[in-house]
Amino acid sequence: MKKYFLVIMSLVFSYSQAFAACDGLTASFPMIDPTDQQPFTVTAKVYRPLVSGKAKFPVVFILPPIVGETLLDRKLASKFCGMGMGAYIVNTVKDIPLEQEIPNLNVHDDSYVRALAGIRTVMISLEADPEVNGNFGILGMSLGGMLSAFIAGSEPKIKASVIVVGAGNVPGVLSYSEQERVKAQRDGRLKLFNLPDQEAYFNVLKPLVPNDPINVAQNIRPGSMYMFIANNDVTVPTRYQQELRRKVPDPLVYEMNANHFNGIVKAGTIHAGKIARFFQNQL
Repeated sequence: MKKYFLVIMSLVFSYSQAFAACDGLTASFPMIDPTDQQPFTVTAKVYRPLVSGKAKFPVVFILPPIVGETLLDRKLASKFCGMGMGAYIVNTVKDIPLEQEIPNLNVHDDSYVRALAGIRTVMISLEADPEVNGNFGILGMSLGGMLSAFIAGSEPKIKASVIVVGAGNVPGVLSYSEQERVKAQRDGRLKLFNLPDQEAYFNVLKPLVPNDPINVAQNIRPGSMYMFIANNDVTVPTRYQQELRRKVPDPLVYEMNANHFNGIVKAGTIHAGKIARFFQNQL
């Protein structure tokens, strides 16, 4: 009877462990924001697989698009976790009201510097984690893809990256994107700074974003980036996606006849298995 009870308790315990795995609970990682030297907290939705004995797992960081964390981010995180990889949906974005963003032309460069510092903060924590094997990848869609490309080119510990409708040339994207918030920000600045057109706006922004994915793309290890490019994109204009592609050494590329939204959906659903296997093979 006692033996039977122990077996039952063992099964219950195993079930509770399985249920707790890949649960997407939120973790916090305090740091000092390098852009203003003020305290800042990076948050992450955490999906960790169960490990036994001396087994360890790699971790993929996921950076959300401009609208914030999406269902696709969570679905991909769950998929990675189910295949034995940790996944951390990381938020490094500082919420700034549009009316404060418009006069501050430095917010864009700041966002790239902050994102890199945020990922490094989480990475330092994970390097001390006995269940993590020290291999890191990164995935991002749209704005998350641009931030991820910058981090992949700036942090040598990132061994693999997947960029979905992301780009380089931040001033170009800001000057010609039709994304609602970006357009409102641009229109406000054209008026505030008395700029005649988008080309003038581009020329003002160009020297103010030195931390641009396009400037570090050559540092990415050949063959370690998988790019999904939407050929009919006006949100992250296709020409800037292709510009990044030309700078990255030997990327794996999949082109889609899709607009921005449909490109994200296709990559995150139809091609989710390819993305997961890419990370498995690289990490």
